[in-house]
Parts: sequence; C-alpha cells; structure tokens
Amino acid sequence: MSLRLYLDDCAYHKKLVELLRDAGHHVVTPPEAGKSKQEDPVHFEYAIANSLVLLTKNARDFVELHEMNPDHSGIFIVYQDNDPTKDMSNAELVRAIANVVAAGVPIAGPVHSLNAWRF
Repeated sequence: MSLRLYLDDCAYHKKLVELLRDAGHHVVTPPEAGKSKQEDPVHFEYAIANSLVLLTKNARDFVELHEMNPDHSGIFIVYQDNDPTKDMSNAELVRAIANVVAAGVPIAGPVHSLNAWRF
C-alpha cells in the first residue's frame, strides 16, 4: 500500500524523498507545496487539507497540534538523539513506514513514532 505523505521542513531531505518515492509513496515536500520555512501549524493544516500523512522530526510540536486536532490523516514522528549511531537513517525511515503499513494499523488519526517500528 502506498501512502500520501507530506514531509515538513525538519524531515525534508532529498534522499529521503527519493527513497520514499522509489518505495511507491506519493510525497509532497515543503518547496513543492510553497510552505518552506513556515510555522508548524501551517504544515499541519496543509497536510490536513490535502489528506496527507505528515512526517516530522519535531515530535513535541506535532504531538501538541495532534492533541488540539486529532482529525487528520496521521502523523509519523521521528525522535532523534543527535547521535548518528542512534538516529534513524533515511533507509530506516522508509523501512519503518513499510512496517507500519504491513502491520495494518490505522494510520489516519493517531501519532506513530517510527522509532518503534525500526526493525
């Protein structure tokens, strides 16, 4: 199953976009959406308005936005330790998303930590 994804500014990386698209996902980036360097609520509202699952590395802010409005297509968050030996690579992010999809868990509505799906 392919997903419709939106990467916010902190998750946007050209290699990640390439890997996600190679995996069959529809990916929208902040530059493509005209949302570069916008505040988090702008990214959140864009994802909601366009029925996109939001991917972010800014967990705290998007968990708060989710609590204010849980009616969305889903949020994938990535926790970082700022340690390259612990942080998820782009390939690991793509694999974690595939693991979520393969498990058949509902994506719309909840916040999913991709770190928990890193196997």
